[in-house]
Amino acid sequence: MAKKLTKEEIKKIPKKDLLKLINNVKQRVKKHDVVKEVFGKYGIDIDEIDLVPMCFADIDVSARTERGIIYFNYKLLEDGDFEKDDHYMVHELSHFAQQSYKPTKSSDDGDYLENSAEQEGFQNQTRYISDTRGDEKAEEYINKVLDHHKVEDPKERREKRKKLLHLAALK
Repeated sequence: MAKKLTKEEIKKIPKKDLLKLINNVKQRVKKHDVVKEVFGKYGIDIDEIDLVPMCFADIDVSARTERGIIYFNYKLLEDGDFEKDDHYMVHELSHFAQQSYKPTKSSDDGDYLENSAEQEGFQNQTRYISDTRGDEKAEEYINKVLDHHKVEDPKERREKRKKLLHLAALK
């Protein structure tokens, strides 16, 4: 396991090294069927991934897509292993593709987990996790999302889980 980094150490990482980290993950996810299908669905050539602007920023979520730019939270670098955070890129590339087709509803408008663009992002993300790490890891991730959003009612939790989770085995 990589050394845990402090916020100060993270801020000192040269931008070219951060870009190299992002580009390494880009090249890996670009080859995955989930990402190819998302780009195909929206009529975007898969090689356009190389042109999608991505960077690290001080944001209040793990990752965000805004006006065609994907931002990752610096906190994803704290454990020294951004490679394992590739699933966030898959989620955000879903939004990039959606926004290339037509504007999407902001994740800040209304119930985040009921937003159809977010649901599609989570479905692509969890299918990717399921493919690359197993169904159990995908289920664990969605449970963390539901916990974070304080979805406690069992019926509501089951319904939201069903909308967000897409296991590779179901494909």
